[in-house]
Amino acid sequence: MERIFWIILLVWVIFRITLMSLSLKGNTDPIAKEHVTKFFSEKDIESGKNYALHGFWVKMILPFLTIALMVILMKNGTVPAVFNRIEQWAGSDSFWLKNLLFLLLFTAFLEAISLPFSYYLDFLSEKEFGFSNLTSFQWFLRHIKFLIVGLVIESAGLMMVLWFFKTFERSWPFIVPIGITVYGIFITLLFPYLITPLFYNQKPISDGPLKEKILQIAEKAGITVSGIYELDESRYSNHTNAYFTGLFSEKRIVLYDTLIKSHTVDEAALIFAHEAGHWKHDHVFKGMAMGFVGSFLTCLLIWWIFPFLQCEKLFCLKELYSAQNLPFVYIVFSVFSLFCAPMDAQISQYFERQADMESLKLTGLTKIFINAEVRLALDNKADLLPHPYRVFWLYSHPPTIERIAMAENFEKEANTTNSQNNQ
Repeated sequence: MERIFWIILLVWVIFRITLMSLSLKGNTDPIAKEHVTKFFSEKDIESGKNYALHGFWVKMILPFLTIALMVILMKNGTVPAVFNRIEQWAGSDSFWLKNLLFLLLFTAFLEAISLPFSYYLDFLSEKEFGFSNLTSFQWFLRHIKFLIVGLVIESAGLMMVLWFFKTFERSWPFIVPIGITVYGIFITLLFPYLITPLFYNQKPISDGPLKEKILQIAEKAGITVSGIYELDESRYSNHTNAYFTGLFSEKRIVLYDTLIKSHTVDEAALIFAHEAGHWKHDHVFKGMAMGFVGSFLTCLLIWWIFPFLQCEKLFCLKELYSAQNLPFVYIVFSVFSLFCAPMDAQISQYFERQADMESLKLTGLTKIFINAEVRLALDNKADLLPHPYRVFWLYSHPPTIERIAMAENFEKEANTTNSQNNQ
């Protein structure tokens, strides 16, 4: 089993280096470039590539460094030694305290490793490219706030799972997926009310031409609009974005104020139509349903393979409900999340294409759709010629030029249909 572990880890290293190197190469297809240059200048292409590649070696090194340190700490016995020390202090029977303390210590260790990298990538790089509107101190305070909120949510979820492992010794493969799904629904429903206000001032979109167009689109889509909000992203950065969140009747669409300021009314309304497409196709619910299936299959795999893994001294595994297993779990998750990434990427891209097509059907504003995509790409310095393999493996959204091509095809088909109808 240990030999298989090292082989899988080596394959992961090679594969990750390969994917990273493809970002340097980009898409060299002359036909693809010719299509891009119909809408963007060479300067736009270069700017997007420079932004995508900035901090290349930092992005390359961090995962390898983290995994290497995990392996070293497991191999030299530090992981069990630290957990035993915590257990001696907290008491061997103190399930909640000893596991929570180890979890907090483990999180602090990860943060100590990643903080310099995060500062470089999320602040210095963003500042250099004109995106960040924060000072160093403001960025640090926001980072700490993110860390605390994330720690509370993730710790509660993880401790719940460990408790399920301990309490339901035989039925946990069925209980854990249900618990994770219910917890995910709970967080999704509370997110706009408890978490978003910690970082943003959110307000209903103002009355005016944009709201009128949004209501017209919503009516055409058959959507009851109860929540269209604007967030003050401009206090943090100049990035533009919009997103859809919520389940059941608690659904809302959120637009960044930077997007509203940067785009025309028609473009912003069309971006709303894209988010309405997510709403209409129940993408959040479908994502959770697929997450439930994935977690169930994962639990079955853990149930089958864990006894074999526990026999290997290197992995430092205790009972399934012990937080001492976290370093090994972190390694496995990091490795297999890359191997499984295409599944998530292709599902996400399919959802995005559905939402794009829905926005075109709802509005018929093909040229404005293209203008909005061009403006979004320029505002966010998108990589306009990414390597196709990276797009397939990692991208949650289709590349800009693919979305533009879809709009062009939609217009051609609409014109053809209109011509046939007029004959």
